[in-house]
Amino acid sequence: MNLIKSILFVGLGGAIGSIARFLISYGIGKVYTQQFPFATFLTNSIGCFLIGALYAYSIKNNLGNSYFIFLLITGFCGGFTTFSSFSYENFNLLQQNIFIPILYIFSSILVGLLFIMIGFKLFK
Repeated sequence: MNLIKSILFVGLGGAIGSIARFLISYGIGKVYTQQFPFATFLTNSIGCFLIGALYAYSIKNNLGNSYFIFLLITGFCGGFTTFSSFSYENFNLLQQNIFIPILYIFSSILVGLLFIMIGFKLFK
């Protein structure tokens, strides 16, 4: 597998995913003005569905570490929402045991919130 070609596939997918996320947020923001972050919720939900479907497709078709995975799963879904990657990692961890994914979920949320507060306080 060519590293440069792999990076280009990830970058292309990530760019398309980021643009798609922006367009969904922009479009929903025009019609939905409530406090609940519906655009992010919808994007994360779609991203999780897509990463599950693409992962199943890649297993069914024995795609392994192909450019398909780099373009669509790592690139597009990663650019579309990192939440889908986070959920995918936890799904894989749950296949082995329950303690590690629970630790990962709670520590990611708590550390994420803590780091946002620290960054905010430092640069306010």
